[in-house]
Amino acid sequence: MVFYVKNNYRQWGVVYMEQKKKFKIPIGLIFNIFIIALTIFLIIYFIFSEDGLIDLINSGLEISIWWIVAAVLMHLLNITIDATIIYIFVKQSVPDVKLKTAIKASMVGQFYCAITPSSTGGQPMQVLMMSRSGIKGSVATSALIQKFLVWQFTLAVYCIVAVIARFSFFREHLDTYMWIVSAIGFAAQIIMLVVLLLASFAKNFTQKISSGFLRLLGKLHILKNADEKIAGLNDTLESFHESNKALQKNKILLIKAYLLTAVQMTAFFLVPYCIAMSFKIPDLSIFDMLCAQSYVTMVSSLVPLPGGSGAAEYCFSTFFMAYISAETMKSAILIWRTITYYGTILISLPFSGIKKKKAEPEIQSEN
Repeated sequence: MVFYVKNNYRQWGVVYMEQKKKFKIPIGLIFNIFIIALTIFLIIYFIFSEDGLIDLINSGLEISIWWIVAAVLMHLLNITIDATIIYIFVKQSVPDVKLKTAIKASMVGQFYCAITPSSTGGQPMQVLMMSRSGIKGSVATSALIQKFLVWQFTLAVYCIVAVIARFSFFREHLDTYMWIVSAIGFAAQIIMLVVLLLASFAKNFTQKISSGFLRLLGKLHILKNADEKIAGLNDTLESFHESNKALQKNKILLIKAYLLTAVQMTAFFLVPYCIAMSFKIPDLSIFDMLCAQSYVTMVSSLVPLPGGSGAAEYCFSTFFMAYISAETMKSAILIWRTITYYGTILISLPFSGIKKKKAEPEIQSEN
């Protein structure tokens, strides 16, 4: 009898453990629910709270729809140039690449950057999409790293010039906490640039450091198939190094990439200016608006949440309160986020699906 009861307890214990495992909620699901809830809360808050969009509509304040259209066009220009830069970087290794492939790659990147923390999902999905369009994975990775290097360097220069040129403006609007965040942001930019420059010009050193780190993770059982990952990383570094040498020889292409990136950033940074102009705010300084938005972009990119949710809105209100009144600030934030974030998700959503079955190669790499 006792044996029977023990067996039943064991059986119940096994069933309980199985049920416990069965109903375990993944951390990723919890995180996604939190992000969706936060996004919905922010949208509702900016629409229905005091001085929100509903109050703005009821106030009878005239808004220039043409400036809103201009804001949308600025953001579309930003996305168009993004696709163009991908195209010219891939084209140096794959001359027969089609423009539509670069456009789709750009839209895939826009979508997955928007929905993943710190935009970490954008580039891997772009590589996957291009590899399934016939472009060698190492070539696609190399092109995207080059593009990222140009972007990081341009953003760092943009922010440094902004702070130096309008130091009084930043000193007036930044408290001690925000100066600390600024220092962290600039440090992160510099570290990222150093890492990318090492990968560009010190291939052997980078391979030794990265291989040693991956082997350590493998020995600690944190990383599976370490040798396979090391081989893939070395292949990517080799491709990136070769592409980078070719890029350094092609000065015209390099200058074109930096100029296009500067124009792309300026178009994106002009969106808040167009929104402020739609409210017919007098005495707007376009240079100050550009400086402020460059800082907002840098700081919000540090926040490990999709789209920098929360931080982007806070930084926007902190910097643009000098120009946008409290009565219209919430509406301005909602319009800005709708154009640059929610709208981006909507227009890039149709491109988010990636074929599971590899398509016939449309292009061949010269590498």
